[in-house]
Amino acid sequence: MSIGCSTSLLKRTTKRVRRMTHKNYDKKLPDPVQAAKDTAEYGVISITNSNASPEEFAEWSLSYGYHLSPDIWCTDSEHSDLFWRVTNEKVDNENQGLFADYELDWHTNITPVVDAEECVGLYAKIITYHTETWFCNSIPYWNELSKDQQKFYEKLDVVIDPMRRLGLIKNAWQPNFKEIYGERVMEDISKNRKTRTIGNCKNIDPKDAERYSPSRGMIETVKFVPDHPLGTKGFFFTPYEVHGFSIDGEMLPQQDSKDIWNELWEKWISTDKYTYKHAWKVGDICLMDQLITIHRRPTVLKDKPRELLRTASWYKTDLRNHYNHCL
Repeated sequence: MSIGCSTSLLKRTTKRVRRMTHKNYDKKLPDPVQAAKDTAEYGVISITNSNASPEEFAEWSLSYGYHLSPDIWCTDSEHSDLFWRVTNEKVDNENQGLFADYELDWHTNITPVVDAEECVGLYAKIITYHTETWFCNSIPYWNELSKDQQKFYEKLDVVIDPMRRLGLIKNAWQPNFKEIYGERVMEDISKNRKTRTIGNCKNIDPKDAERYSPSRGMIETVKFVPDHPLGTKGFFFTPYEVHGFSIDGEMLPQQDSKDIWNELWEKWISTDKYTYKHAWKVGDICLMDQLITIHRRPTVLKDKPRELLRTASWYKTDLRNHYNHCL
């Protein structure tokens, strides 16, 4: 199969529209239901100078989305069992927290379990140096595409390889969790992948849980333009895990897949105009949609403490257009 006309589609002039990479709330925690709607609409929201404690953010989060209580090595025992401790400090006698002290390149936290939590939140607990998280948003890029470009992309599926063995970018760096963490962590990660389903959430009504399609676990082929539960349009594109693209179950030629990958990288991801770079201060909060944004952590200093408290959630039933698989 050749994408033929698609290469010309990719070169067409894009529309001029208002471009927003995120929405900011200042001084106080916003209404959590509105904040969830804004996460879907803008892709990323930041909350600054709210003076909210970790406990207050945890309580607020239960109204924002559906949450699991992750019983794993990095679960926070001080503030709330909703939190995963993202830190370079030891969280037990053996292991550092989640994502420890190494660089994280562009990714989404949905893979490798493709029906996992749709939103991730971060609360800055300990910040001792200048440190940033970058959020790359596909919503404004999508809105600038022509209708023909959008129609072409909606035909595509993306074939992912979460272990980065077969990706188009073969030299992408991937942390080796077995080398970084002990045996308990690997067991916890495996257990967590099996329980990451909306029906296991601590704050979902069992009758609501019955509406949702069961998790498909780890699969390789998903929609490139998600069927977003709130109707948002954008890309599910975690660049270093892409093996290729397909249409109606047939893989595109490798060069065509590379052309699409390069187009997205050069015109979307590698340009600052679609990226929000958040410089953390203690008490800051960021929330991001995992279906249509990606994020990265450029650097972490190994000798200075840094800790973010991480939440992961699904959009609530009352906000959704459907209860099926988004990818």
